[in-house]
Amino acid sequence: MNNYKIAVIGSGIIGMTCALQLSKLNNVNVTLFGKEPQYSKHKTTAILQTSFNIFQDLISLKENDKIISALIKFKIIDQLSSAEKILEFYSSEINLNAFAYNVSDTDLSKLLIKEILNKDNIKREKTLVEKILQDIDNIIIETSGKNEIFDLIIGADGRNSITRDFANIEYTRKKYKENILITTIDHKEDHHGTSYEIHKNGSLLTSVPLSSKKSAIVYINDKKNIESFIENKKLQNIFNTTLSPYLGRVEMNSNFSELPSEVVFADKLAKNRVILVGESAHVFPPLGAQGLNLGIRDIKELYSLLAQNRDINPGSKVITNKYNEQRWLDVYKRHKSVNLLYNSMMENKTRYKILRNIGLQSLNKSKILRKILLSQGMVIEKK
Repeated sequence: MNNYKIAVIGSGIIGMTCALQLSKLNNVNVTLFGKEPQYSKHKTTAILQTSFNIFQDLISLKENDKIISALIKFKIIDQLSSAEKILEFYSSEINLNAFAYNVSDTDLSKLLIKEILNKDNIKREKTLVEKILQDIDNIIIETSGKNEIFDLIIGADGRNSITRDFANIEYTRKKYKENILITTIDHKEDHHGTSYEIHKNGSLLTSVPLSSKKSAIVYINDKKNIESFIENKKLQNIFNTTLSPYLGRVEMNSNFSELPSEVVFADKLAKNRVILVGESAHVFPPLGAQGLNLGIRDIKELYSLLAQNRDINPGSKVITNKYNEQRWLDVYKRHKSVNLLYNSMMENKTRYKILRNIGLQSLNKSKILRKILLSQGMVIEKK
């Protein structure tokens, strides 16, 4: 059996997870490029139940770990029209203990780094990649002072991916007028594992369970509105007024992070001994916990492909074309569905109002439709 060298560019959660997963292949040596990640202390990730097993396997993460908060109920409060509509989903409807497990990015990152340091076939390179060069049989990474040859490069370096640029993979980028604000809140009442998603005209406020009386907040609104709320110190009042009926008195943490709401969509997922995973291939607004979990499915598919074809060079067209083919439909469907959902919430157009009302009424009445929607969102495979 031949031995192969794979480079993973990008040392965030997706990059580290990819490196660890590929290190399970006994004929592969992995080099992980990138500095140690620094995450906002408010940034959390909801790992879908169907993605959780990869972290159970790689870093022995358990459902009852202290750093984990289970999301067992999902409550949508639609205030886009005069008549408020409420829609509740329970993980038990699809025979799951929880929809997702929420964890801070900092805690998850620390566990991944610890495990990487224990792996003999993962080498860490904290230097920046300056250039990627291609010859007939290999691909070369150039850093300050040296060149290194690899069979395959995996771009896990996020929405502004240099790997994608060096590989000449074209992509589309659409920036919405909204920004995303991330913070945490303390609240008087226990959330009981419930995530609240409150839709108002032009805005979306989501709370995600942390400890019993603490929740992560994702707030999407017009960039100008958010800037005005920050300047006039109105965020505390907005969060308390909106969430106190469900969580009791709310106190916002004084620190927060802000980022643009945008979509990035690569035209190809692989090209010339380069494969893209995670946000280097696809970026969506934070709806339905699709972001990281879509990247996890990229990693699982890539690992499965390499495990089944150990005698084939991982950078060959056989592998890269197959990866692109097998991941494309899932990524494309998520791109279209999240974009439609986002527009239906953020744009106050008649056609979106009609679609939204029909959808909410149907989901309230039909158990079959609810189960289909939940299964699709959780990516539960038919047996």
